Amino acid sequence: MSNSDIATEHWLKARFYRQVKALLGLAWPATLSRIGVIFLGTVDTLMIGHYSTQQLAYLNLGSNTIVLLVLVATIGLLIGTLIKTADAYGREDYEGAGQVWNRALPYAFGVGIISLIVCLPGNWIFTNVGLDAEVSYEGGLVMMVLGFGLPSYIIYVHSIFFLEGIEKPKVGMYMMLGANLVNVFLNYILIYGLYGLPEMGAVGSAWASTIGRVLLAIAIVIYMLRATSLEKYKLVFKWNPQWRMWAHQRELGYAASISLGAEVSAFAALSIFAGWMGTLELAAWGIVMNVLTLGFMVAAGMGVAASVRVGISKSREDYSDAGLAGWTAVLLGGIGLTIVALILYFLSVEITQFYTNDTEVIYFTAPLLVFMGVVLFFDGEQAILASSLRGFGESWVPMGLQIVAYWGVMIPLSYYLSIPYGRGAIGLLEAVLVAGLVSCALQGFYFKYLTSGSKLHT
Repeated sequence: MSNSDIATEHWLKARFYRQVKALLGLAWPATLSRIGVIFLGTVDTLMIGHYSTQQLAYLNLGSNTIVLLVLVATIGLLIGTLIKTADAYGREDYEGAGQVWNRALPYAFGVGIISLIVCLPGNWIFTNVGLDAEVSYEGGLVMMVLGFGLPSYIIYVHSIFFLEGIEKPKVGMYMMLGANLVNVFLNYILIYGLYGLPEMGAVGSAWASTIGRVLLAIAIVIYMLRATSLEKYKLVFKWNPQWRMWAHQRELGYAASISLGAEVSAFAALSIFAGWMGTLELAAWGIVMNVLTLGFMVAAGMGVAASVRVGISKSREDYSDAGLAGWTAVLLGGIGLTIVALILYFLSVEITQFYTNDTEVIYFTAPLLVFMGVVLFFDGEQAILASSLRGFGESWVPMGLQIVAYWGVMIPLSYYLSIPYGRGAIGLLEAVLVAGLVSCALQGFYFKYLTSGSKLHT
């Protein structure tokens, strides 16, 4: 073995172990933080579900339609905070990293105000799509109340992206744990009307979520401005009128927002296809999507870690290390997703029973969950690759590749397999699997192209 080969092997081992340690240190709190977000909605659903089926319908209408799309789109708009913070942090430009938070804070609040405005006419929107007057009113009221919490929540997300960019992801994890505890308490007293408060049902649950989001924003801003460990970043409330100076930061957000919105809307189309098949298929698909979302948080957490580590290496112009960071994240994410798939394989019936006591639904859904473990593997891996590309500073290419996979491949293929070809609900999952494979291949080749051919940095 030549001296060059020995040097390369030594570099790979040393850097690989360093990346594994750094990625895991970032990924596990980021994953738990995002699982905490899912649990907020799950707790709302479970508590309202035990309170009243009718109120559950109002809650689902108000929270899982426009509010969900707005949340996904706005979170995407702020992804530039994570990428540009990691870039400045990697160059040890701590004041520059602080400027990423400072200059985008008014932007985040403005996005939140626009989100609120979109959520105000819920009753009018639901009425004009043909829903019953009572359902439209109650669902619209839930949507409006949730809208009041969006400006606060978007400031919280913006701040958490900054902290993750400087490799401090545990703050968000601890705050989300506290938020879940507060949410359970507030749900209990506002849904049922305890301590002299009126019984509000679904609207009470919406107020619990809104109050929790306001408290999250207050807590995170106090931490940002008072933590001694953040003093070197010089975080302040200051409007920066030099809009063009951070155009790339916003551009990353525009592309991510379109990409996430396209993916969410594509899966919404699959829910419509499931509804065309019948009540049983729709009920089963709802359970499958809920489990898929929860399992996907493993990939979401690793995606955050990949964005940060790739971004840090890219800022140092160490493209080989950026490539190693991305591929190591894919490897570690694959291990985590495999564990989730094994859990689904062995516990599919038990997991389904958590959602329903209907034996017909259990019998129909359990095999779907087994296959969904394989689907989740590739859907999660493509998300990690997309995050790695964004960490590298790419914005529009990963967006375009994901739209090709999910709109160009998944939607038409899912319709053909499930309805004309008669595969039913399993056909929907088969289409998601193919889309995930296509997205993995396209993004993997592009990431390899970007990070190959550069010298090793020692």
